[in-house]
Amino acid sequence: MKSLIFDSSSIISLAMNDLLWTLKPLKEIFKGEFYIPNSVKKEIVDTPIKSKKYKWEAIMIYRLIQEGVLKVGEKIDTNKLMFLGNNIFSSKENLKVKSPGGKINILQKGEIEAIALAMKLNASAYVVDERTMRLVIEDVDVLKEILEKKLHTNIIIDSKALDDFKKQLDSITIIRSSELIMIALERGLFKDFKAEKKELIDALLWGLRLRGCAISTEEIIEAIKLVK
Repeated sequence: MKSLIFDSSSIISLAMNDLLWTLKPLKEIFKGEFYIPNSVKKEIVDTPIKSKKYKWEAIMIYRLIQEGVLKVGEKIDTNKLMFLGNNIFSSKENLKVKSPGGKINILQKGEIEAIALAMKLNASAYVVDERTMRLVIEDVDVLKEILEKKLHTNIIIDSKALDDFKKQLDSITIIRSSELIMIALERGLFKDFKAEKKELIDALLWGLRLRGCAISTEEIIEAIKLVK
């Protein structure tokens, strides 16, 4: 069966923009399953539900799990992927780097588990809003520049680790919550909102960008231009 795999960043973006309700009709349109890994459930449900700040968002997400809109994937061994992903970048100069060989950990357990789950299920797409993961795959040089500015040091890229990591992801299509919401808009899920289509796109995409989705100003402008 077809499936989409979500990491924590994409679900959080939807939650913070009051867009979790779109997942149920989107799943019906998709005619497949929506999954999150175990570690993502822990990050966006189990931990925040015990807090005050994000307790309500956690409850809303948990409801989607209870209703079967989101399924929790089984635990998967991610040691190889974690090792490859977090051996791509290193620095010999930065004293803040504590790992052996100056390796810089850029990927978290939830992201790696989401990739592993996408690979195991041969998923149609991996939905991720977090900028780091997307840049590792799409533009590693830009990520290198970002890390150098953040850490104030020269960054070294291990080409072999990068190539090996990318090979693991060859068959995976990556999308963002913004693409899902554009599909929701085109399928009429926002028809009851009394606003022009261009205004809806502007509001939705800027809301997502300001609350976690790695979408550029240029992409938002282009999406608005395409409205007929």
